[in-house]
Amino acid sequence: MKPTTLIDDAMSLTMGTTGVLFELGCHVEIDYQIDALDDARREEYIRTTKDAIERLEKFAEQFQDKTFYNWVKRYTKFLKADLEKQLYYEELSDKLRDKLSGSISNSKEKLRNENYNYEQLLFQKSFNRSAG
Repeated sequence: MKPTTLIDDAMSLTMGTTGVLFELGCHVEIDYQIDALDDARREEYIRTTKDAIERLEKFAEQFQDKTFYNWVKRYTKFLKADLEKQLYYEELSDKLRDKLSGSISNSKEKLRNENYNYEQLLFQKSFNRSAG
């Protein structure tokens, strides 16, 4: 068996790296699917929590007890802050996932081009050997 050339080794490396990038891309796609399910769950949670806040505030006004009214105010303030945090962290997660997906796509394209260039070099060397 003949020894490998530098081009053979470089092609092998970039092809192996391309395989890893494809695998990572598949994982990111699965994460998009999981996120879509989580988004549906979160929408139901947000809708229910907003409804609960509204009902608690109306009930506290009708009840006219200062202690209960203050408790409702603190609790609804907590719920509103929690909703804001959830949406903020969801946005960060979405942006990171999009960035990873884009980075993986760009890297795959670069490696595809490198592989093509190496294939061309390999073809030229093989052609020059057989012509010479």
